Formats: sequence, structure tokens, C-alpha cells
Amino acid sequence: MEELTAAGALGASRLMGVGSQSGAVVVGLSGVRRTKGLALVFLDVSVSANTQREMADLQRHGTRVFRCAPLADLTRSIGREDVSVVGVKAGPLAKGMVQVLPPRP
Repeated sequence: MEELTAAGALGASRLMGVGSQSGAVVVGLSGVRRTKGLALVFLDVSVSANTQREMADLQRHGTRVFRCAPLADLTRSIGREDVSVVGVKAGPLAKGMVQVLPPRP
């Protein structure tokens, strides 16, 4: 699992705001759990250890998982500062976000 700083979240936030209307953004833990083919998952550092492990398991399927402190910095652009987990489906939005996120360690 990768850490995402506030500065790293800023660029991704702008794209998430635009992409949320396209249906490429999945908001909430239950939605992320049900969605296949996620390229990116962002979770707030306040989520439980069990949820962090569950989301980290998505990495086995090629999903990049980021912990953000706070996640609201990223989700403010979609008008949802109250969520603790957000996913981005594979596709053009995810490819654009990868360009503004830090490279894989």
C-alpha cells in the first residue's frame, strides 16, 4: 500500500472531479467491494486495519492502493468529503490519474 501526500492528492483531485460524472469513480466501501476492474483505490488513514488489509489484497489484481491523510483532500472535488474509500475504474481517467500520481516505489 502506498502513501499519498496532500500534494499528490491535489492533482488527482482535479481529475477525479471531472471523471466522477463519467461513472468511472466508485464512492464508498460497499461500491468498491462490488466493483471489478479497479485501477486505483484511495482510502482514508482512519479506516480499520481489517479494511486496510482487504483493500491491500486488491493489489494482487494489479490495483494500486493509496492511503491518504485525509481522504477529504481528494474527494472534495466530487462533493463527498464524508467517504472513507474511493475507487477508480480502469480506463482513460485512471490512466490520466496515474500520470499525476507518484511513480510506483
